[in-house]
Amino acid sequence: MERDFLLKLAKAYQLYDVSIIEDYLADDMHYASMWVFHEMTSKTEYLDYLSAKLRTLKAHDVHVEFEIVRGGMHKHALLVSNQQVPEGSMGFVVDFNDEGKVKMLNITSSAFF
Repeated sequence: MERDFLLKLAKAYQLYDVSIIEDYLADDMHYASMWVFHEMTSKTEYLDYLSAKLRTLKAHDVHVEFEIVRGGMHKHALLVSNQQVPEGSMGFVVDFNDEGKVKMLNITSSAFF
């Protein structure tokens, strides 16, 4: 489940299409970034944010590459593999609720995978 969702998230970024992950998100899901103070607290808020982000990436012809990696705290993580950021490697980790929907999505340093 974790790996499958992370692959769908990568596809959403690569095709600039949030609809790919929409059905996998719980209505009360949270999204957090260790580099941003505000934590998003709903599916609607996150999809609005991601839609705008993907439009910007597409408009600037930015292509993001990903790699599924094994983690310590999470079985799988989605590493942003073509990044050149001073903070070091980063990527996504995900947690699910009892219904199998995404309840928490984090973009974080690979040290926290």
